[in-house]
Amino acid sequence: MNIAILGIKGVPGHHGVEVVVDSLLPHLVSLGHAITVYGYESYTKPSPDYRGARIRTVSGSERKNLEMISHMWNASLDARRERFDIVHIHSTDPCLLAWLPRPRHGIVATSHGQAYLRKKWSIAAKVMSKAAERIFIGYPKAVTCVSKPLCDYYLERYGRNVSYIPNGISFREKPDTSWLRRWNLEPGGYLFSSAGRIERTKGLTTLLESYRRLGSKLPLVIAGGGSATDTAYFEELKARKPAGVLFVGFLEGDEYYSLYAHARVFIFPSEYEAMSMTLLEGLSYGVPTVYSDIPENEAVARGLGIPFRVSDAESLAAGIRHALENGAEAEALGAKARETVRRNHDWSVIARQYDEIYRNVTSRS
Repeated sequence: MNIAILGIKGVPGHHGVEVVVDSLLPHLVSLGHAITVYGYESYTKPSPDYRGARIRTVSGSERKNLEMISHMWNASLDARRERFDIVHIHSTDPCLLAWLPRPRHGIVATSHGQAYLRKKWSIAAKVMSKAAERIFIGYPKAVTCVSKPLCDYYLERYGRNVSYIPNGISFREKPDTSWLRRWNLEPGGYLFSSAGRIERTKGLTTLLESYRRLGSKLPLVIAGGGSATDTAYFEELKARKPAGVLFVGFLEGDEYYSLYAHARVFIFPSEYEAMSMTLLEGLSYGVPTVYSDIPENEAVARGLGIPFRVSDAESLAAGIRHALENGAEAEALGAKARETVRRNHDWSVIARQYDEIYRNVTSRS
């Protein structure tokens, strides 16, 4: 099938949904699909062959409140002219324009969360995001979601069954410990947390307070600060961080993954997620993991790590302390996590689930 993917900034992916699409591409191509990904010309470069897919770029406004909708408008018009078999829209907010592309067989849309729950959004932006959610539910021929609790919400709220298709993970061997020298870290000698883009829903305020209460001599390393970071909040965090906290910025490649792989404990304190790639990364390395007990995290990590009450610094400190003082138990959980994530979050299996969705859509047209 000739399929267009809309709604993302582009590939290679650096955050969230872009990483999902990037990871799926070679698997979808191997299943026989011709894939075209539309991206922002400010984010990605056009290519006739990126991992087997074609990359097309469109222009749009650089203003934050117009960036998504302007790029989606131009991508949709281009896709409409080409008449793809299927247009797959990733994320609910771009579904504001789900009626525009007009593919031959229909629209498929995937929810990666409820953006209007993020604290930084204005009232007007939240209103538009909620409107997009209603279009996401009502217009596409098929809808999927990366979060099982969110699928349950859609059924209860709107009465529509949304297919659950989780995110996957690319399994990597542990990078060499030499990468740690940049920060004078020793394997197993630090705590690690990763936030990608740093914003108020990532739970870092709770993390810093819990570290202060913990009184550990182990340094706390925090990676993050990519695009869409709340810079004012980030500066606020850095100004009040306790001794022993090290912000290392936004990282990629082995330099980044070495911090996961060789940590004593991985900590994921986020207050809101759909299905976090960051949490999956931590679990996939088998590192003892302490995570916030929001339903979306529990759906992925229950029985594979140590939960704490979301936004509760004392509960988080107790969870980290438990992992440090009960090493054998924590390591056993980590080993179980690695195997479970490998089994349940394989990109090739996930691509076949999307392939089934596409075939069902074409069979009904």
